[in-house]
Amino acid sequence: MPPAENKLVFRSVMGWVWFGLATAIAAFLLIDMAIRGSVWDAFLVAPWLAAICWVVWVFQVVPRIEADDSAARLFNLLRVIDVPWGTVAEVRLRYNVEFTLRQGGKITAWGGSSRRLHRSIGRRSAEDPADSEAEALQRLHSHADGSPGAVTKTWDWPSIAAAIVIAAWLVFSLTQTNGIVLPG
Repeated sequence: MPPAENKLVFRSVMGWVWFGLATAIAAFLLIDMAIRGSVWDAFLVAPWLAAICWVVWVFQVVPRIEADDSAARLFNLLRVIDVPWGTVAEVRLRYNVEFTLRQGGKITAWGGSSRRLHRSIGRRSAEDPADSEAEALQRLHSHADGSPGAVTKTWDWPSIAAAIVIAAWLVFSLTQTNGIVLPG
């Protein structure tokens, strides 16, 4: 999807909060280990903490919806799905935004706001961000020119590359420590 002037991006704000918290805790633990132990010990423990931060990144930060006049791009778990508006029959909000395709089938977006399941009595009148995001996507869909296209699915290569680097670092760490050492 080429960059557009009026591109909408929907993602969870709390994902950044969780990622910041996980990164801060990991950094604190690594600095503490480097000070109390050695830098080498911190280096050998770092891939375990990086793996935790990677999981938070992939599940909380990466999922998003980018949409413009021609298509929507969904970033789901390790997948990137390009959905041209011409292939979409309906956009609706269930728990997350769901795209019903003209050829049959549904694609659920992991990104964006989720519908509030339990609204407090005092906040019932407040607008749900998921509703407004779904309405914005429905407006884009209704104003689209309807040019045909194909839904394309690709892998999220940056996330996969990071996982491979972390996995290799974990294997190196395990070979240096002769495997997992449990206190005994």
